[in-house]
Amino acid sequence: MKLSTVRKESDFYIARVGSKAGQPMWENYTSNNAFSVDSDNPKHDFQKVLHLYRSGKVGLHIIGTCQPSLRKRDILKLIESHDVRDEVLVKMAQIDELIKAKQNELNKLKELQSSIARLR
Repeated sequence: MKLSTVRKESDFYIARVGSKAGQPMWENYTSNNAFSVDSDNPKHDFQKVLHLYRSGKVGLHIIGTCQPSLRKRDILKLIESHDVRDEVLVKMAQIDELIKAKQNELNKLKELQSSIARLR
């Protein structure tokens, strides 16, 4: 896995500045506030970083008060030393997919509710 501070198309991104510093993302949300990550196994590595983020371990390495940020060397060290079983990452990914599917269902129901509310 390679991390870069240069904004480019990558397998996924890790927020490096702001309230979501350390959170992995499939899409880069700002111009220069994320690390670009290139990986041989993006889904696995994404879940590994997500596990780190959700466990709170990344938060221990956030610096700054006005603008929280994460150093490249700190996140690399965390990722390299983080040991989590593959079955845990697979289960996390399955739950995330289920949540995404349920959220889509809820969005469709909200659209239907709005459509019905416009009827006279």
